[in-house]
Amino acid sequence: MKTILILNHNQENFGTYFRCFFLGQGIAAKGYQVKMICASGKNFDLLIRKKRINASFTIYTLPRIKYHQYFTGQLLRLFITLPFILFSQYDICHAFTIAQPQIAIPAFLAKVFRRKKLIVDWDDLWGGGFAEEHTSIISSILGWSERYFLQFADYITYVSRFLKSEIKKASCKYPEIKNIPTIKIPNGANTKQISILEKNVCRRVLNWSLHKKYILSMGNTYTNGLGVLAQALKIIVRERKDIYLVLIGELIIPQKFQRIFNQIKNNVIILGKQPFKNIPTSLGAADVLVLPMDDNNIEKARFPMRLGDYLSAGRPIVSNAVGEVQYYLEKYSAGLISPPRSSHQLAKNLQKVLENNELAIKISINARKLAENDLNWEKSFKLLSNIYSQPTSKCIIKIL
Repeated sequence: MKTILILNHNQENFGTYFRCFFLGQGIAAKGYQVKMICASGKNFDLLIRKKRINASFTIYTLPRIKYHQYFTGQLLRLFITLPFILFSQYDICHAFTIAQPQIAIPAFLAKVFRRKKLIVDWDDLWGGGFAEEHTSIISSILGWSERYFLQFADYITYVSRFLKSEIKKASCKYPEIKNIPTIKIPNGANTKQISILEKNVCRRVLNWSLHKKYILSMGNTYTNGLGVLAQALKIIVRERKDIYLVLIGELIIPQKFQRIFNQIKNNVIILGKQPFKNIPTSLGAADVLVLPMDDNNIEKARFPMRLGDYLSAGRPIVSNAVGEVQYYLEKYSAGLISPPRSSHQLAKNLQKVLENNELAIKISINARKLAENDLNWEKSFKLLSNIYSQPTSKCIIKIL
């Protein structure tokens, strides 16, 4: 029985953690032993904790000390990860987000010193993306690491067509990448835990009105898409005062959007971070699910986990989408799409769904079908299992 060591930079229950968790859980069910390393979900935690998910899947959480928005003890976790890499038992290392040196360096050592099979996963754009939020030196390091360490992988997994093109660009600078097999493994839909629920039953549980209309948006981070959504709601409530926007997640309204949110505050409900047990009911209680996006490379590269949750809930979806969200919603008629910067078209599409029950039902049915078929997690598990079963590359690592 092969043992898989998953390396993830995120804290528990945030971002790429969910991708790692679902893939790890699915692979464990297929007969692999899985060890997953991530950061603690606490803002201050000095301990290494071991959590047994089941007999085949164990998560190790490393210390996390949040002293800045972007600095939480990454260097400390790098050194703590090294003993896992150098001395623990595993057959394959699957490294997620090698833009982060605390992931890239251990992954590199697993390949070079332990001669283990290395799978590198790319699911977010850092160089030219998230890295731009940092100082120029750190941004350069993240962008370089994200591409340089690709050349040591036996396989590269990625989530979007945009990132596939970035892999191709990186191979021009690092020719070894051209010889590495790549495969798209999208984030799946959590259809086992999120099912289609009766709307009024959900509203009674949540104490929501049965006579009002609710637009729900779920997510922890927004950029300009939040402003587009707020402007769309402002347009809608000019005509109807019984429509409410419900926001779920660790949301902080940026200063630049404070004015417009003050204008629509009577029609906005901010629920904050919710335990997962509340999510299916909240999704089921909504009339429409909205997924605001931006017209930038970060959004084009990513595959939001919440898309799978939305699809699983079997509710109509509206989005000013780009990238993979646009691709899937358009291809399967599972949602209404508007240009990313058009608040007027977003408002128009929201109104269409709220006022046309036949259209809402049609989109909802297509959404659930997409969740159960093409974006079923089981497909991703099978793809990954096939990669794990392939022989390790015998190429000579030129740096040695």
